[in-house]
Amino acid sequence: MESLSRRQLLGVLGASAAGLAGGGYWYVRGSDAVDCPEYLEPDREFWESTSDAWSEPVVDSTTVFVGGGAGIVRMSSGSRMFRLLALEPSGEPKWVARRELAGGIGRPRPTDDRVFASTGANTLLAFDRETGELEWEFDAGGNVEGHMGVVTLVHDDTVVASVTDPEHDELEGSNAVVGVSASEGELRWATELDAPVSNGLALLEGTVVVATRAGTLTGVDPATGDRVWEEDLEGSVDWTGRPVSFGGSGWIPREDGTVVGFDPTSGTIRDRLGGDWADGEPEDETDGFVRAMRGSDDALYVGDLDGGVTAYDADGSEHWRYEGPERIAALQPEDDAVGVLDQRGVYTELEPETGDASRAFLLVDVRDDDRCGHVPSERRFSGFATIRHTLVVTGRIAFGARTYRLPPTR
Repeated sequence: MESLSRRQLLGVLGASAAGLAGGGYWYVRGSDAVDCPEYLEPDREFWESTSDAWSEPVVDSTTVFVGGGAGIVRMSSGSRMFRLLALEPSGEPKWVARRELAGGIGRPRPTDDRVFASTGANTLLAFDRETGELEWEFDAGGNVEGHMGVVTLVHDDTVVASVTDPEHDELEGSNAVVGVSASEGELRWATELDAPVSNGLALLEGTVVVATRAGTLTGVDPATGDRVWEEDLEGSVDWTGRPVSFGGSGWIPREDGTVVGFDPTSGTIRDRLGGDWADGEPEDETDGFVRAMRGSDDALYVGDLDGGVTAYDADGSEHWRYEGPERIAALQPEDDAVGVLDQRGVYTELEPETGDASRAFLLVDVRDDDRCGHVPSERRFSGFATIRHTLVVTGRIAFGARTYRLPPTR
């Protein structure tokens, strides 16, 4: 899971308490007023019992999978129940798997037969895709101090995950990436790393690309665990940073806001994209990029802390830029629109060719008194996904997981 402990999570809650008092919303007035778009009320809501922290939703075929407790890497009071949701296109639960764990469930990785998920308790779980029944569990040990990264990969019959502070006879060191049999849950290989991994795992061009928090980029053979190449990003990687593919290159955001392009087969650095900063440091805290980065066949889309989304062409040139009013929480390119969610809770659809906004909706938070211009929190939202006319949105700090019905486009 991400390197965000329950104590840190409660610290974020405590720091936000004053802003959340009385609903935690504020009216936007004056010269900086933001137009309030049409609103959508949720059809369904899902909550965790102790704190609301959910993985970004993952759409596979006609099912949406969401892991509960993402971001909680250990429980100071022992273990508690976490859930993995499988939702129909309507948002109705297809099944709900429950496990008592010392840390939450990460981003699900569905296949034809199973759904794999890492946990903040340093265990890897395999569920039956159709029923949600647990088929096997790989335990890396160190369940109290150790944790897995959020992302799980699958290559042929091997499941790949990262572990921290394991206590296992076949695992050495404090950090490693491991390959586990997808059918049996047995450890096949382990490769030691120099630092923890949160979201920094991706399968690019047949190579497992591992980005550690310290800024080391490593290519690993998914069949054997052999280290194929290693590269220094010359800067640390934020816990939300994940490699993506676009234009034959891999791309990873550094913590200072630089997006680094590299050859996924050799690790060679090919390009650097970034904002306005000097000597490698942002000139302003809003200049850095955040987790919102996705690649498509046509462009690399990057969302930033200043509310902008930039579409880059394959040669690194800027194709268009959308200027939004608040920091970007998540984005998802589709054939007919680029969906963008900002930290106010406004979902906007952009035209893929021009970046013009075609429509926008305020996602109503029924637990508070909604106002257009919510005081944003960097960790309020985890992500979103669309399936047919259903929008599934997940978040943290009292947002939970919710489904909204999108009106059809005219």
